[in-house]
Amino acid sequence: MRDRAKEIIEQFRRDGSISPESAVSAEFDVWDQVTPGWITFSTLKALVKIRWEKGESAADQVPVRPISSLSREDATLVIRAFLGDISTMREVRDRGLITLASVVGLLSRMVEEDGLSEHQMDVLLEFGEETCREILRTGNPLHPTLRGVEVGPWDASEAVVTGPDRVDLGGLRIPSPAGLEIRPMRDGDDILAVTAVLGSTAIQLQAFRARGGSSWETIRHQMKDRMQAQGGAVEEWAGNVGVELRAKMSVTTQSGRRAIQDLKILGCDGPRWMLRGIVTGLGADADSRDEWPYEMFMNTVVVPDFSNAEDSGICLQWPPPAK
Repeated sequence: MRDRAKEIIEQFRRDGSISPESAVSAEFDVWDQVTPGWITFSTLKALVKIRWEKGESAADQVPVRPISSLSREDATLVIRAFLGDISTMREVRDRGLITLASVVGLLSRMVEEDGLSEHQMDVLLEFGEETCREILRTGNPLHPTLRGVEVGPWDASEAVVTGPDRVDLGGLRIPSPAGLEIRPMRDGDDILAVTAVLGSTAIQLQAFRARGGSSWETIRHQMKDRMQAQGGAVEEWAGNVGVELRAKMSVTTQSGRRAIQDLKILGCDGPRWMLRGIVTGLGADADSRDEWPYEMFMNTVVVPDFSNAEDSGICLQWPPPAK
């Protein structure tokens, strides 16, 4: 399949169009098995992410040489969708902008502009094929990994022994990289959340008991509606740990002035619990390449205590016990 995907790309680079034979063999409308068309789709997504990590925005990535099947504006939308903007994903889907010709065209032009060698192209295609297989295995195109098996956040019953050193906060065990500052969030005598600060980025971590209607999907939609009702600009993105919210909210600073605060809100469902992370600071900027908050979130271990049936939050202990 990977070799056929490569042939389709090379044929487009040579002829500037998709031949009828390539269109048939690509099976671009088949998504329940690995096909050449799906491999090119996943490979383009990987290349877009690589370019973004190098500092290129969606508009920056639009090829200089035009693609007959896409205007520059539409190409920007397609690339933005590949970066994870879920509302844009819906728009490009509804407008039919994701076609074999548009995907292969964008991929071919980017390969030319980046001067990728044949070996580098083979590595990208191999990654694209493996991504397709992971999605088929997990059934989740927005987060093709298995929480509790391959990645966290972890439940205490499934946490692997290896991994980063963690601070034991009772209900949560969080990684403790050098320079980390931990600040508790109190509700009376209870510690319900902690804010972990590293450099100019912070993430507030809080775990909740999972009850009917309290999945991350439902809570995310409620939070989005509430923030929009308060005048915030909120978008859903397919991020490193699944679907997240990215928001710009008007806040009052300590000096009494109004300012716009960037937020990234992460969430994940576990066995009988949900973990939420609210990223602020430089790492919350839409263009931030800071992976630390995601690594903190995914390496957190939740230690649920359901002894108090009335308590929806998972309480923490403070200060953490001395080693």
